[in-house]
Parts: sequence; C-alpha cells; structure tokens
Amino acid sequence: SGTATISIASGGGGGSIASRTTATSTILNAGVGSTSNITITGYKTYALLKAEVSNPAWVTLYCDTPSRTADSSRLITEDPAAGSGVIAEVITTSTPETVLFTPTTIGFNNDGTPSSNIYAKVVNRSGIVTSISVSLTIVQLES
Repeated sequence: SGTATISIASGGGGGSIASRTTATSTILNAGVGSTSNITITGYKTYALLKAEVSNPAWVTLYCDTPSRTADSSRLITEDPAAGSGVIAEVITTSTPETVLFTPTTIGFNNDGTPSSNIYAKVVNRSGIVTSISVSLTIVQLES
C-alpha cells in the first residue's frame, strides 16, 4: 500500500445550482498488486459522472469504512452483493483511462454524522510499482 495525497478543485458557475467538481486522490509508489484504502474529499451526497484512473487499477467506491472492510476479500471476478455499501467500481486496463457512469450514479456518505468523505479501495493492476491517481467528476447534491 502507498501514501495518499488528496485535493479537490471546484468548477465554475453561479447561483444556487451546483457545478461539476473534480475530486482527486493519488497513491504514491503503489506496489504490484497492492491494495490501498483511500479517502477522497467530496460531498455528503453526490452524482458520480465519471472516473479517471492514471494507471491500470481496480477502484471501488464505498459509502462507509465498515462496507469497505466487509468487501475486502471479494474477488475482482465477483459482483458486489446488493446492499453491500459499494457505490461503484471500475477496472481499468490502459493509462490513463476514463470511465463514464451512464446513467449517472448517486453516491453518499453513510457515516453516523455524514461527512464529505468518499471511501475507496484501489488495487494496482499495472504490473509495476507506480503512483495511481483517481479523479472523480462529481456534482454536489446535499449541503
């Protein structure tokens, strides 16, 4: 597992309508086949439009950390169970790769006191030790 850095860049716009935002987290020096648990700063509830992953990886988004922990032994070939707390996942094979969520997926934080944390698991599938950036294009749905 590697070290994660987190940043968020807000899109333009005005009025009370939310703009698209890119929320990014980067894992530094992820080992071959390693799993890193990361937290991306986003929103309590959000529309997930797309994900860009810098290097081949299996990326899974969760509503809370207990769901991420409970899902940790699931194989890449298995679909998550309904109600498991998995919001979305992507398996990328190219560098970089963007995956569109059509229709758009609604994500949310399920902590006891909802926060802006988006919990994720990233598995390095690149075949080399590398940094992996995960950028989510999201729209805020709850203040």
